[in-house]
Amino acid sequence: MGALARRIHQSSPARPTPAGSGPAVAKADRHLAGARPHLNPGDEEFVRKLVRRAEYLQPLEWVETHGDFQLRNILYTPDAADEADDPDVFVAVIDLERSEPGPAVRDLVRLSDAWVGRPDLFEAFLAGYGRSLTAAEEARLVIDAALDSVSGIAYGAAHGDSELVERGHRTLARLRTKHDATLSSKEQPGAH
Repeated sequence: MGALARRIHQSSPARPTPAGSGPAVAKADRHLAGARPHLNPGDEEFVRKLVRRAEYLQPLEWVETHGDFQLRNILYTPDAADEADDPDVFVAVIDLERSEPGPAVRDLVRLSDAWVGRPDLFEAFLAGYGRSLTAAEEARLVIDAALDSVSGIAYGAAHGDSELVERGHRTLARLRTKHDATLSSKEQPGAH
C-alpha cells in the first residue's frame, strides 16, 4: 500500500502549496455542529485547539492524491499479500472521486487507523512509500485526522454509517491520548 501511495503521489511533479490553502479549518465549525451531539466530553475543545494551531503549520508541497485512501478502497489478493515478488499479487485502489492535488499526508489520514497499535504495519507502509514523514507532515496529519474524524462522525451519524462514526471516535480518542497534554501546555507549535 505504501508503494501504491508513492505511485499516486509521484504521478506528476510536486508543486508549491497554493496561496491560502491549508487544513480544512473553514469547515470545522460546520462539522463540529453536525457531530456535537455525538462527541465525547472534551472532543470539541480538543479539535478547536488543533484548528488554532493550524495557522502555524509549515506549507507542504502538493502532489496528486487519492483523497479517500483507506482499507475499504484498496483491492488486493489476500492469499498472496505476503509474497511481494509473487506475480499473482494484485493491489489496486478504487473510489477516485475525491482525487485532487493536495499534500501527500492527506492520503494517510484515513489509512492511519489501519496501523494503530501495529507499528510494524506503519513501518511496512513507510518502506513501500520510500521515506518517513517529515515533522511538518506529522503535525499536519494530526490536525487533518482530527478534522476528518469530526466530519466522519457528523456524516456517519446523519447517514447511518456506524463504521465512520466508530472510526471518528477511535481516532479522536487516540489523538487526544497522544496530544491533548501538549496542546494544553503550548499556545502554538514550538512554544515552551
